[in-house]
Amino acid sequence: MTPFPASALQLLVVDDDRQILDLLELSLSLQGFSVTTAISGDEALKLVRQRQPFDVIVMDVLMAPLDGFETVKCLHDILGEALPPVVYLSGLNREEDVPHFPGHRCAFLVKPFRPAQLAALIREQAAPES
Repeated sequence: MTPFPASALQLLVVDDDRQILDLLELSLSLQGFSVTTAISGDEALKLVRQRQPFDVIVMDVLMAPLDGFETVKCLHDILGEALPPVVYLSGLNREEDVPHFPGHRCAFLVKPFRPAQLAALIREQAAPES
């Protein structure tokens, strides 16, 4: 399979830690992705309601007051089957808690990780299924 070009991908990156969010934005931008950030689940919902199209959502799990799993459930309520693939990031291995929706693609990456790992996972999630 040919890798999906990063330059074609619009990402929504959500994390409630400003330093981590800035680091993710810089790292992913340097790898050619177009990155929009949100500092909370509520801000992510607002961006999606504005009909901004995203190819992949990178979502921190441990956030407050709305955690990453709750945020994605709300995004699914808004977008339904149009919900883009989600890459969950967490310092805890809570993969068993990932919300699953029929036909929806998602992945889980435990922190710490290398930027190349995240980029590869994003491309994998965004690639058309064959």
